[in-house]
Amino acid sequence: MELTVLYLHATVVALLLCFSVHFIQSPSDVFGPVALLDPTPSAARDFGAVVSEPPIAVMRPGSAADVARLLGTLSSPPGTRRRARAVAVAARGAGHSLHGQAQARGGIVVETRGLPRAVDVVADAGGEAYADVGGGALWVEVLEECLKAGLAPRSWTDYLYLTVGGTLSNGGISGQAFKHGPQISNVLQLEVVTGTGEVVTCSPTQSPELFFAVLGGLGHFETFTGDQELLVSMPELVDYVEGFMVLNEHSLRSSSVAFPAEVNFAPDFASDSDGVGKAKVYYCIEFAVHDFQQRDSDAAAADHVSLSSQQVVELVSGKLSYLRPHAYSVEVAYFDFLNRVRMEEESLRSRGLWDVPHPWLNLFVPRHGVQGFKDLLMDTVTRGEWDGNTSAVVPAAPDGVMYIFSVLRSTDPARCGGACVEGILEEHRRVADEACRRLGAKQYLARQPSRAHWQDHFGPSWDRFVARKARFDPMHVLGPGQGIFTRTDDDDSAAI
Repeated sequence: MELTVLYLHATVVALLLCFSVHFIQSPSDVFGPVALLDPTPSAARDFGAVVSEPPIAVMRPGSAADVARLLGTLSSPPGTRRRARAVAVAARGAGHSLHGQAQARGGIVVETRGLPRAVDVVADAGGEAYADVGGGALWVEVLEECLKAGLAPRSWTDYLYLTVGGTLSNGGISGQAFKHGPQISNVLQLEVVTGTGEVVTCSPTQSPELFFAVLGGLGHFETFTGDQELLVSMPELVDYVEGFMVLNEHSLRSSSVAFPAEVNFAPDFASDSDGVGKAKVYYCIEFAVHDFQQRDSDAAAADHVSLSSQQVVELVSGKLSYLRPHAYSVEVAYFDFLNRVRMEEESLRSRGLWDVPHPWLNLFVPRHGVQGFKDLLMDTVTRGEWDGNTSAVVPAAPDGVMYIFSVLRSTDPARCGGACVEGILEEHRRVADEACRRLGAKQYLARQPSRAHWQDHFGPSWDRFVARKARFDPMHVLGPGQGIFTRTDDDDSAAI
């Protein structure tokens, strides 16, 4: 297959916004041409299921123009319009945030999935291509259309049922990040609406300060109305590596192997087995071998797949120390591989264990701090693939290498109630605080408890973040769920 490069242009509205606004008396009122609807239960929920802040209204825009019109009006300066009260506006794409980042207590939630979702792949005369992606599109929809052209984005998240703009507001990482960087490092152009309601097309050469500010900017500067993402042809050899730990019998049963097979594995977790009171920990490494070469016949294909794939597997695994009887491989379609978490989701939904609290912890740990984490390594990432101009925060790694460490817990409400979940979150906070203070780690997808914690999180880039806020959202009206900047209402509020 020809190695064609594809660029993705996505018309994405991923509104992680917060605006103090001129509030309307009733959610059913119409603000200009945009109707506000009664709030829905989903507007006060997210995947984390540990925060619930119900809004007073919901908006389902039909276009980016609706969003620009609404936000431009709601962010008008004090004194230009009477206001009943200052409220927040947040965007909700797929609702996969962990700590209420896409919620707006007493405010308005904009449900971006109502926006256009078309994905059009277009090739140019130079052998390159791009795809126009509607503002309501999910990554799985982008993948489905790009595969028709024999192409695919080169950096992913493990879960594909997320909006494109939502992941670009945070970073977007998976097992491909060690080679291709996060999703925000593969963007060519963005169309956004700033906090003042201005529609801007930006890139590394056109309005670059805004371009880099919004990537990983937690929705504090913009509403995404379009993005242009770099894509490539089907991958070759190995471009995905992830791993997880098996700590006990429970984690053995719940560990997320992409495509589990029958493995005769009976680990010894006994804490006294070595006489020094230490429990054994087992580590599992997953990597993907891709083979998309043209073949002359079905028979030749079978032989070729076995030979070429096995050679690569042996080349990679030969550099590792592992329990050889417990290695296995399975062949799957490329789409099924990227969509592997969906199968786990369907299984958990069937047992009522998907919509449960998920007290997660995600940390970037520099290599020099790995021993402090007792070798609890997950995805390996090269820091050089992260553009330092973006707003995303990663550790200062002298050798350019850091690791992604994730504790992805799901809690069964029948066994772990509110106090139990809060205990897990408190444990995660202690680990995160210690790792950041002593090891130089940085949290990912976090909601810091105070502005001081956010300042510590951003470190040397804090002043730049504040300056960008002053430029693109001078009234501090964006990002309610993050809790970084506080909107102070003025005293001349009046009912409309």
